[in-house]
Amino acid sequence: MQRNENGQVVISCDFCGTDWDQVRPMIEGHRGSVICLDCVKQAIADESAPPSQYSCTMCIRDQLPTKLKQWEPSPRPPAANPTAIICHDCLQQASQAFHRDNDVPWSKPQ
Repeated sequence: MQRNENGQVVISCDFCGTDWDQVRPMIEGHRGSVICLDCVKQAIADESAPPSQYSCTMCIRDQLPTKLKQWEPSPRPPAANPTAIICHDCLQQASQAFHRDNDVPWSKPQ
């Protein structure tokens, strides 16, 4: 998620609203969507089957089937994107990217 603040572009996680400070690891999806490592960790622990078809904020696919797990923050922080949802496929890609990054002290769960 991007916003302008005092003439500067501020990038923040769509799921928790935390601003990127160039130290906190984040992954960017399509159209400026962003998820931080803390949200990826939470999503891996809490992803579930949705009650109906949904759209993924990260890959912008629409009408994803209920058999494809998803995650959205609950409760949703006030600074977060009010419609942010990540699909299982994007979550796996993000976790693999963080796992391969030598600067990120985290390993993808098996």
